[in-house]
Amino acid sequence: MNSCPVRGKILIESFPARIFLQWYKISHMNENRKILAFDTSSERGSVVLLEGDILRAELRSNTAAGHSTLLLEAADFMLKREGLTLKDLTLIAVGIGPGSFTGIRIGVATGLGLSQSLGIPFVGVSGLDVLAHRAAQINDGRICILLDARRGQFYFGEYESKIGRLRRLRKPALINVSDVKNHLTDAEWITGDLDKDQVREIGEFFSRHARWIPVDLFLAEGIGRLGFERKRMWRSGDFLIAEPLYIRPPDAVKNRRKTEKR
Repeated sequence: MNSCPVRGKILIESFPARIFLQWYKISHMNENRKILAFDTSSERGSVVLLEGDILRAELRSNTAAGHSTLLLEAADFMLKREGLTLKDLTLIAVGIGPGSFTGIRIGVATGLGLSQSLGIPFVGVSGLDVLAHRAAQINDGRICILLDARRGQFYFGEYESKIGRLRRLRKPALINVSDVKNHLTDAEWITGDLDKDQVREIGEFFSRHARWIPVDLFLAEGIGRLGFERKRMWRSGDFLIAEPLYIRPPDAVKNRRKTEKR
């Protein structure tokens, strides 16, 4: 007899921020890989526990205070609720950006540390790739992604989806707000984290050329699923490395370059 997942919601007040936890209880769990995936690249932090393609638990935190104090505590909490320990994990999947330099650095360093100490593979996944896959599940066509990089700039990604197959058309870039329309010339679908004012600013373009696709901006589940599929990108042992997708160099690097030019 087939069983259906039983889902519940918990609001946790014991952490430094109000965190929404969506819990998935499965009556007959499969014996696939247990994946811990997390994303700390923006204020929308998330941690998930996957068993194969089944989402067992998800924890979301929406705070500008950072997620470094929540990450390991959240993972430990989720595992204990499922009667598991870190030693039961078989893959660590982490968001590599683009986004907050500090957030990405903390997430990648934590993921590499867990992978090394547990002796299990590590995989890094771009948040742009996750959003592109989510948009592609809704429509085929050319998909452009805009993520607010602040300081009057956006992180930009361009993809094309045909018959369920997605490919990246160009290297992710950092673009100025004034150049957004020039980069959307061939777009059929646009997604990202634009707020109402930003959408209104280029809204005329949407109505004439492309349509906006709203997608879930909490990325950990997508990171876990894509990471599980991309076995060629798994790293372990002597090959345990990660290349964060910063796109914008950290302020310390920019300040050093300015000093060297003087």
